[in-house]
Amino acid sequence: MAKALAPERTWSRAWFFDHVRVLVGAAMVASGFNLFVIPHDVVPGGVVGLAQIVNEWTGWPVGLISLAFNLPLLVIGSRLMGPRYGLKTFLAMLIIGLGVDALAHWRGTEPVLMNELVSVVFGGLSIGGGLALILRGKGNAGGTPLVGQLIARVLRMPLGRAMFYTDSVVIGLALLTWRNPDLVAYALICLFAISRTVDLALNGLEATKAVLVISDKHEEIRETVLSGLERGGTYLCAKGLYNPEEERQVILSALSVRESVVLQRQIKDIDPQAFCMVFDTSQVIGEGFRPWS
Repeated sequence: MAKALAPERTWSRAWFFDHVRVLVGAAMVASGFNLFVIPHDVVPGGVVGLAQIVNEWTGWPVGLISLAFNLPLLVIGSRLMGPRYGLKTFLAMLIIGLGVDALAHWRGTEPVLMNELVSVVFGGLSIGGGLALILRGKGNAGGTPLVGQLIARVLRMPLGRAMFYTDSVVIGLALLTWRNPDLVAYALICLFAISRTVDLALNGLEATKAVLVISDKHEEIRETVLSGLERGGTYLCAKGLYNPEEERQVILSALSVRESVVLQRQIKDIDPQAFCMVFDTSQVIGEGFRPWS
């Protein structure tokens, strides 16, 4: 597992920019919590959310509590992903933990925006953008993503479900602490803003589709993809279940949402008996789409 991340040369350009991404991303996460989320007692799950609850009970600093919770997770993450991953994750944890407390000491805990709904949305955007930068830098902010990975592995469940359960426990504890159902609604809105921002920052704004087409008139459909849409594609050789001795040509192509709609209309005109499958893709990397970073 320690070889899961490709090695990178120390002090190289890629090494430098990865660490800059981690540092800037961690600062954005700390700012999002201190400026928009913590002042309204909103707990959007995670280790920082758990630290907010402990802070309410004990008065101890939120950042130091989150750092203390994250250190054991750092040891586990380093064993799973390697020492380079551990260093970047430690930097992210350190800046988030100390940054939250430093901002609280410098400016207090007064909210920047008094409207709770607007505040948690802006907080989600800042936290989500910061998390995406940390992930792009091949690091991790620790907390529930790593806990979710461990739960998913032990209980054999999807990672998304494991993270949802973990965050739900933290939000439930927040409800018992503050006894305000409105805060749960704001926490869910903040979580949604965080997740959507991470997805958009990592995968881009342009949605893409993967299209599979099986047709006896595949040559005409091929010309539509190449000339009409000016896109590329791949021929896949396949055999049907009913006639396994007969080979069929399957067209695979990556298109934008608009192009996939146009292609479906063209296929209907060319061959109404064609079989077409359209898939959502999280990202497409290569010529005509997102470049390799």
